[in-house]
Amino acid sequence: MELTTVTSRRRRTADRFMMPHKIAPFVRQFAKEEDGVLVAFSVYFMLMILFVGALGVDIMRFESQRSRLQHVLDQAVLAATDLDQKSPPAEVVADYFIKSGLANAELLSTVVDQGLNYREVTATARELVPTQLMHMLGVNEMMAPASSSAEERVDSVEISLVLDVSGSMDGSRIENLKPAAVDFVDTVLELSDADDISISIVPYATQVSAGPTLLSQFRTHDDHDYSHCVNFDSSDFYSTTMEPLSGGSRSYEQTKHFDVFTYAETADDTGLVDDEHDSLTVCPNRPSSHILPLSNNASTLHGQINALAAGGNTSADLGIKWGAALLDPSLQPVVSNLVAANQIDNAFSDRPLEYDDPNSIKVLVVMTDGQNTNQYMLRSQFRSGNSDVYYNAGNDRYAVKSGSYYYKQSSSGNSQIQSSWSNRSWSLDSNWKRLSYEELFAKASLAWVANYLYGRLDYYAWNNWYDNPQTSVGGGTKDSRMQSICNAAKNQGVVIYTIGFEAPTHGANELKDCASSPSHFFDVDGLEISEAFSAIAQSISQLKLTQ
Repeated sequence: MELTTVTSRRRRTADRFMMPHKIAPFVRQFAKEEDGVLVAFSVYFMLMILFVGALGVDIMRFESQRSRLQHVLDQAVLAATDLDQKSPPAEVVADYFIKSGLANAELLSTVVDQGLNYREVTATARELVPTQLMHMLGVNEMMAPASSSAEERVDSVEISLVLDVSGSMDGSRIENLKPAAVDFVDTVLELSDADDISISIVPYATQVSAGPTLLSQFRTHDDHDYSHCVNFDSSDFYSTTMEPLSGGSRSYEQTKHFDVFTYAETADDTGLVDDEHDSLTVCPNRPSSHILPLSNNASTLHGQINALAAGGNTSADLGIKWGAALLDPSLQPVVSNLVAANQIDNAFSDRPLEYDDPNSIKVLVVMTDGQNTNQYMLRSQFRSGNSDVYYNAGNDRYAVKSGSYYYKQSSSGNSQIQSSWSNRSWSLDSNWKRLSYEELFAKASLAWVANYLYGRLDYYAWNNWYDNPQTSVGGGTKDSRMQSICNAAKNQGVVIYTIGFEAPTHGANELKDCASSPSHFFDVDGLEISEAFSAIAQSISQLKLTQ
């Protein structure tokens, strides 16, 4: 039993040690099989797919966030570039980011380049995008960049600079005005390409002198060459238009050349042309008093401003009427003719542009130191026809026919005609020329005629020869006309800035009502006028018509 058992155990042990020899063929066969290689590649490929999938998911999230960031930045830059936008461009861009909900976005920079008629905004930003799967590969976050740039440009800037040169401006006021207006011109010209900006200068006092060249573009009646103003009707102030000679039928009444302010007389036949007297005629004729239409020449503009001289009453309504007309498309034929005559630069041949032109800015800048006062005109019976006054150019003396006699001056100049026998005669020789009313009042002021020619011949000389020849439009009527033309301009989209330069309360209130808004009105004293013009020049750079 014991022997058998031992033998049996030995056999089982021997069999256990014999097993490798039995499976060796299978091992060798397995080693030769290639199915194991395919399985290993499949496992590797699956791992690669998982990696690429993880990468794709994060890249898609990254691109989605980057696209959203770019969209927000584009919208922000476009809004900031809009010339209608009143807020500072950098603030607009920043505000867009705050309201966009991009919690991880960072606005890196906002660069603004702007001028009178353009604005360009460039901004850069970035956003941190955390990864969802790529962090397993050691990439925890990705940075999405964005950059955007936009520009808006207005091709046309038309400005009418309406300046008070009435008598109260004499002295320090006009001397402070000149450099302020010159700086204004320089500032607006520097803010844009010169060909984009046209500036018209409209000096005004009792009247506005268009000058011979500009006035020749309109049909007028009762014409003369002493000076170049027109009398508007009340209805003219309800519209910014004027009717030019070509294409219009309207005839404007030309203002007669006369003086209601002084005891002045000139001995020649050209009217009151010297500086002292000309500035006090109702319609002055000095070149510096003429309108300068549509110029971008700094030298020409400076020269016109620096030559301004003060004298006369205040007619802001007339200044604004002409300033508005120079912005109105109705004057396109006038500008075309003046371009052809080399009076206006060819760059402005298409101006004034239409009011609804999306690339146009039209601006009125109105300055006064006072308030509207009387505007004088001659009554109809004194506008034409012969007077009873005669003039002898040879001895520079006047004579007046009264009744059957001619009464003569005993000497030239300020010599009062006497009614004595020694100064009268039954007739005058051929050296004496009878003067028309137009010639008489162009040569001598109403007060001079009343005093020196009729003072001893007519008991009612002052009434008949100073008061009676003239009529006037009073300040109250002119205030109403001023507001009418201001409203007409504003209704067309013209932006109006006004400056009260040491103006009285009434005048300042009229200017405030005329302005586009209370913030468009400036109330200044002394050298502050320079600050007002500077502020207006900078403000214009943010404007664009909003029809």
